[in-house]
Amino acid sequence: MRSVIIDKDSESLEIKGSKIYTKKHTIPTKMVDMLILTESVQVTPKTIINITNENIPLLYLSKDSKKFALTLPAISKNSELKVMQYKALTHNVEIAKRLLYEKFVTHQKTLEEFEIIIDVQNELTALAMAKDIDSMMGVEGAFARRYFGHYFALFERKLTKGFRSKNPPQDPVNAMLSFIYTLAYNSITAKLYMRGFEPSISYLHTPFRNHFALSSDLMEPLRAEINVFVARLFLDGQLGMEDFTFKGGVYLKYQSRTNLWTRLKPFMNQLNKQVNKQMATLKREIQKREI
Repeated sequence: MRSVIIDKDSESLEIKGSKIYTKKHTIPTKMVDMLILTESVQVTPKTIINITNENIPLLYLSKDSKKFALTLPAISKNSELKVMQYKALTHNVEIAKRLLYEKFVTHQKTLEEFEIIIDVQNELTALAMAKDIDSMMGVEGAFARRYFGHYFALFERKLTKGFRSKNPPQDPVNAMLSFIYTLAYNSITAKLYMRGFEPSISYLHTPFRNHFALSSDLMEPLRAEINVFVARLFLDGQLGMEDFTFKGGVYLKYQSRTNLWTRLKPFMNQLNKQVNKQMATLKREIQKREI
C-alpha cells in the first residue's frame, strides 16, 4: 500500500477529478492506496466523500498522537472470500499456529541484529503440541515477556521502564511501539477491507467490540520488524526524551512526529509488502479448506 502522509499545520486538501490537491502538491489518486491526515489539515466533508469515492481509505491522527480514526470507502466485494473465512474458522488452530511460529522465528532472528541470541525451540515444541488457542496464547505470553526482557535492555534506563506498557504508554520506547503498531494495525485493516476480507473474522485473536481481530492476527509475524525500526530510532539518536510529552502517559510530540515521517514512510511501505505476503498466504490457507 502506497501511503501519502499530510501532516502540516494549516494545510488544505481537496480533490478534483482524479487528483488530490494540497497547497504545493498535486497527487494522482491512482498513486494513493491510503491517505494519512492529521487534525491540523483542513478538509471538508465533501472532500472526504470524494476521496472515499476514489476507493482511498483515510487515516486520521490527532495532533498529540494519542488518537486515530479510520474512514473506509463504502464498497462491497468478494463476498465469497468472506464465506471462506467463516468456513475456515473450524481450522483456526492450524492457521494460528502458523502465525505464531512465524512470530517466534522472526523475533528470534531480529534480536540477533543486536547480538542477542535466544533459543525458541521450547516455544516451538509447545506450540506444536498445543490443542487450542488458549494454550497457544499462554505460550505466546510467556515468550513475549522473555523477548521484551532482552529488547528493553537495549536502551538507556531513562527511555524505558523495562516492560511493555500501553493505554497509556509509560515511557518513550513504549510510546513509539504503540504509535507504529497502531499505524500498522489501521493500514492492515484498510488493506484487508479493500481486498474483500472481513477484518473481524480472525483465527488467533478474539474479536471484541470494535476490534479488527484479523488485523491483529496478521500483525503478529510483523511486530519484530517494527520493534527493530523503533530500536534503531533511539539507538541512532533520531529520537530522545525531548521528543515526547509526559502528561497522562507518554506521547510523541507533533513536531517530532513531523520530522519522523521521512524515515517512517519508507518503512511503512516496506512493511506493507510483507502484509501483502501475509494476506496472500492467508487466502491460500482459507481456500485450501474449501477443497
